[in-house]
Amino acid sequence: MGSSAGKRVAFALAAVVVVAGVSGCEDGDGGTKPAGASAGPATQSREEAVKAVRAAYTKTAEAKSAKVEMRVVVSGDQGGSSTFTGVQGWSPSVADLKVTDSTYLEGIPGAPVETRMLTAGGATYMDVGAEQAAQTGGKRWMKVEAEGAAGGDELLTQLTAGLSSVNQDPAQELGLLAGSSTVKHLGPAKGGDVTGQRYEGALSGGKHVEVWIGTDGYPVRMIVETTAGGSSTKLTTNYRDYGAKAAVQAPPADETFGFMELLKKIGQGLGQG
Repeated sequence: MGSSAGKRVAFALAAVVVVAGVSGCEDGDGGTKPAGASAGPATQSREEAVKAVRAAYTKTAEAKSAKVEMRVVVSGDQGGSSTFTGVQGWSPSVADLKVTDSTYLEGIPGAPVETRMLTAGGATYMDVGAEQAAQTGGKRWMKVEAEGAAGGDELLTQLTAGLSSVNQDPAQELGLLAGSSTVKHLGPAKGGDVTGQRYEGALSGGKHVEVWIGTDGYPVRMIVETTAGGSSTKLTTNYRDYGAKAAVQAPPADETFGFMELLKKIGQGLGQG
């Protein structure tokens, strides 16, 4: 594989895994925008906003899982976007997601148009499809472990940038938002078929969180924007059916191959050109 082709495939593979298991669903394809974003007579005080977000945190933490519809948009040198639908759980972190409309999959020669992502046991797995599996001894599931991606290797750090910067636990994000000195209520919002009261605040580490809380007190949409190292990631999640079954199992070990090992091999090729 040539240097440029290897680099393109490596970035595509890495970026797909980076956004696996995280939430997001953008404000639409040039469609609806949040309503009631400006402060007005109906805007809650900071104390009321904190109380509402804390209540949502409690309900979300107790639910432990939900069905999700996500859209992830990454800007920068390895920019792109993907859509995810399925079920996500937290405490522990698990996910079973269908990946569609992915610019990253489009960048991998022979990759399927849509695929499946699993998160279980501290690792994320991507089904690379039959054609790619022919290059990996018939193994279809590419594995990446979050702690391994942050292990310090310069190439791996570049290719997996953002994997550890986005928290996959919406309850924890709500807890941090409730404790932020910048949390505030922006009023009612509507986007597509999602409506709720809109809150936002800045967190440490270049992160901004926005949450829409429905009439039942559960978050119906959460948008997390993170900026780091010259790139930014926007993750927006629509939630429904809290408490949905999220019993996810990792693929058998003999059907998986190591993501880090694959990247190191590609990295050797990149160093030649």
